[in-house]
Amino acid sequence: MKYKIISGKYETGNEEQQMGYKMLLGEDNIQYKFDLYFHWYNLVHEMGHCLVEKYGLKLSKVQEEMYVNELAVAYYRYIEETGRLGDLKTMLTTVIEHMPSPVPDGESFTSFFESIWGTEELMNVMTYGYFQLNSVLEAMKAGRDFSDVISDLGVTIRSADVKKCNEDIVSSNAEKFLAVAIDNLNAFGLEVPEISLELVDNIMIQCAQNE
Repeated sequence: MKYKIISGKYETGNEEQQMGYKMLLGEDNIQYKFDLYFHWYNLVHEMGHCLVEKYGLKLSKVQEEMYVNELAVAYYRYIEETGRLGDLKTMLTTVIEHMPSPVPDGESFTSFFESIWGTEELMNVMTYGYFQLNSVLEAMKAGRDFSDVISDLGVTIRSADVKKCNEDIVSSNAEKFLAVAIDNLNAFGLEVPEISLELVDNIMIQCAQNE
């Protein structure tokens, strides 16, 4: 099975799309914040979806999103990308602090989103944005070890030299970040399927799909 990660670029989005992300992430340094999330962190998140399918891990949609965030966070901790993870945590914490929570009092984060998954209620931009961004923070709080996360796929991590990609976080370097992550995961003992990256003009498209 081959997969493709499709990722829109902030710099080519139209004014309305860019304004939406400015409202979500804040106008200050918006280009960097967008690329940090989508063209650094989210590449491993989307690769996680490909691994879940390849290894046949049975999860609900909400559980899968939580899992691939645990995988991405644990991976970047494992390769000691603490600086960029810190930047991401600071950004997301600031965003979530200024977003009204859609979760009713007395209901858990996961149970609420399980209850509305696949409904129109989830399609609200702020509701879905809250779910995705807060899921990353939840994964950071959980702090699962990389070996523990990967064991859910039935894989035991093996020791290997870690590759680093110290390029600037911009969309033009996204393919390099993805390639290094794939090389590392293969070296750690996972069988990563063939995954390509397509950067597109539509800022709203961020997904992984079968080819």
